[in-house]
Amino acid sequence: MSNYINLLPVIIVAVGALVALAAEPFIKDENKHKILPWVASFFVLVGMASFYYSSADTVMNLYAMDPVRKLLGVAILLCAFLGIAGLQWTLGHEKFKGGEAYSLLMLATCGALLMTQAIDFLALFIGMELASFPIYALVGIRRKDENANEGVFKYFVSGSIFSAIFLYGVALVYGATGSTHFFASCIQGREALYGVGVLLTVVGLLFKAGAAPVHFWVADVYTGASVAVTGFMAAVVKVGALAALASVWLGILVTRAGTAPAWNLAEPVTIASQSKGLFYMVLIVALASMIIGAFSGLAQKSIRRILAFSAVMNAGFIVIGLLLPNYANEGTVQMGAMFYFLITYAVASAGALTGVAYLAGKDDRNETLDDIQGRGRKRPFVALGVTVCLASLAGLPPVAGFLAKFTLFTEAFSSGLGWLAIAGFGLSLVAAVYYLRIAFVLFMPLKDEAECKCCCKCSAPFSYLLKFSVTVAALVLLAMGVVPNIALIG
Repeated sequence: MSNYINLLPVIIVAVGALVALAAEPFIKDENKHKILPWVASFFVLVGMASFYYSSADTVMNLYAMDPVRKLLGVAILLCAFLGIAGLQWTLGHEKFKGGEAYSLLMLATCGALLMTQAIDFLALFIGMELASFPIYALVGIRRKDENANEGVFKYFVSGSIFSAIFLYGVALVYGATGSTHFFASCIQGREALYGVGVLLTVVGLLFKAGAAPVHFWVADVYTGASVAVTGFMAAVVKVGALAALASVWLGILVTRAGTAPAWNLAEPVTIASQSKGLFYMVLIVALASMIIGAFSGLAQKSIRRILAFSAVMNAGFIVIGLLLPNYANEGTVQMGAMFYFLITYAVASAGALTGVAYLAGKDDRNETLDDIQGRGRKRPFVALGVTVCLASLAGLPPVAGFLAKFTLFTEAFSSGLGWLAIAGFGLSLVAAVYYLRIAFVLFMPLKDEAECKCCCKCSAPFSYLLKFSVTVAALVLLAMGVVPNIALIG
């Protein structure tokens, strides 16, 4: 039975994107960034509220809803709200004449929502492309910026290649099962074909998630985009990609074991047989991502590049959750720890980068550590919210990031992956250095050149939404950190 109301959040956000796009030509250039962000925010918040009416059911056997997917959807829309606020601040101060960026961001949000709900490869591909194409435009929206042009070129070319790889994998899966559904049964004698197909689809999703060894695009694309777009990509696209990876992973295990479909991500599943190949693949991706992200970030001065390698490292942490609570020994999979970590990371990274866009002033390309020195003393309210987000990324109590890492590492220990948990803990300490360095620089003595004119009264119309959204992100992280029951997904 199909429950179409589960697509209501996607429909509301899509309608909001069309309304903003249709209204944009009729609004004066100087008012576009004073009106359109509020219109976009209204539809995003209504879409968030509409999750209340969703229920655990499927839609046309293409999309599914359960408590985990509902929580992931709310997190995506919260990060989209942060992205809208950051875009308003950035484009408003640059006096950008167009207002289409808000519609593009909302359409990309729709794609990410569809990715979290997809239980069919073709439905997932539609969501992936709907999330990708608007972001290509958002990355290159500064058409005269060389870094933006380079970033969008690399992202578009590499994205097209990996989309083709993903589609070829889907074709092989269809040849092996006769269906594009995640939980389709494999035809006898075609197991090898199925294995190659799912490997290619997983590689395509790892690319979208920015995990090693297909992370090569992350730093350049994050640097080319505006800070607000970077925050949106680091949060929303990663949630969509990793949620889809979790669904595909569950489908792979169920298909290989020949057990009944289990599309509900909130329920633990016991797989009758385990694959050593899949096990080692996840370990390699996790270790490579954590090592590359932790040590590469130490050498960076650009905050966008620091958080780009943070995204790579956290992708490594998150994929560990595919093996929990005890896939290696008992074949049991329940990815609650993974999803909790994913949500806390997304909100923290989006909140931190949105706040950095504000602290960087009128030109967010000046976002190196030297550029923002002392800005927290002039704008302590937003700087405090950014510090809470950075503390969550670093895994410091009482913020949610601490509980997320604690839950992930303790479950890894319990499953016999103690060495991986120790490695992850050590690398998280390395990464904490660059998170805390940003917070430290914000509250250092103010440099002479930091006495900027970007705090003038003309900034006020573009700052209300941003201050509110960063505050909400910080409060959400604190609430998730001090109320342990929120961590018990499902």
